[in-house]
This record gives sequence, C-alpha cells and structure tokens, in this order.
Amino acid sequence: MIVYIESNFVLELSLEQEQAKSANDILLLAENGKIELAFPAFALAEPFATIAHRERERRRLCSSFSGQLRELQRSKQHQDVVSQLEPAPNLLLEIGKKEFDLLQSTVMRLLKVGKSIGISMIGFQKALAYQDRYGLSPQDSIIYSLVIGDLQRRGLKEAKCFISRNWKDFGDPDIKSELEFYNCAYLEDFTTGLRFIQSTYM
Repeated sequence: MIVYIESNFVLELSLEQEQAKSANDILLLAENGKIELAFPAFALAEPFATIAHRERERRRLCSSFSGQLRELQRSKQHQDVVSQLEPAPNLLLEIGKKEFDLLQSTVMRLLKVGKSIGISMIGFQKALAYQDRYGLSPQDSIIYSLVIGDLQRRGLKEAKCFISRNWKDFGDPDIKSELEFYNCAYLEDFTTGLRFIQSTYM
C-alpha cells in the first residue's frame, strides 16, 4: 500500500501534537517495510520555516519577558516572584531546540524510507491550474499536483491513500473524487489514516 503524506505529518511528529503517536506508527510501518511512504519534497522544507517562525516569536517573547522581570526585580515586594519566574525564558528556548532536533530526525527518517517527489515544470503548471480549479493555496496546489502526478505514474489496482489534516481544502468533494479515480482514499487525520491502513490493507 502507498501512503501519501505532506508537511503537517512532519509537523505533527516534530511538535509532538495530539496525533503524533498515530503519525509515528505510520512511519514505523514504512520503516518495517509494511507500507510505502511518498511525499512531495516541498513538504519537507515547509516545516523548517514554520518552526523557525515559532522560534523567532519565542525569542521576542523571552526578550520582552526578561525586560519585565528586570523591572519587577527592582521592587522588593516582587523579588520572590521574580526568582520563581527567572527560569521561564530559558525553558522556552529549550523547547525550540527540541523542536528543531525532532524535525531534523523526522526528516532523516522520512528520507531514509520514503519516496521524495520532486517538482517539475509540468507539475508546477498543473499546480497553477489546481489553484484556479479548487481554490487551493500555492503551497497546497503544489502538494496536490505532485501527489496526482505520482498517482498517474502508478497502476490503478495498487491501493493508496493521502493523509492530510488540511481537510478544509483536500476534503473538497471534487478533490476526493479525483483521488478515488486513482484508487486513492483521502483521510483527514492520522489516527483515521492509521486505522484505515491497519484494517483495510494489513
């Protein structure tokens, strides 16, 4: 079975969000040779920008917070509270380092076992058409175009699914219908996706 994923799969694992266990179980199935994972190469780059943005926001917050602590420390009545809060900025920065470490290890795992789908001129032209047809964002249209392009190169009999939590866009009935034409089911979260893989094709 072929399982297509995109950037929110990577972020789910890197940020240890609520469905990280299901996402990790899917990745483990690929590492054990039970399924084939495929993903647009573009989807591996996007999470780095997301986590870098989160890190910049935290640094701004830490800078502002540290400034407030310095002001409060000048008052004797607040010094006990300040001493309790002083570790907070460093703890926030440690979170950012952990997220980057998890992101890097997740990308390494995916590249080791999965198929990275590169973009071509034809793929980009199709992405522009999908923006108009389905109202997709530029990023989502590229992801969808590359998934469809890979589906078109595979046999129709082979079972496939595309898992993305971006259901507001990829859950469009016309998109689901196009995917189904290539024997590819759309699944809107990783827990449902894992259950689908386990119950239907294993």
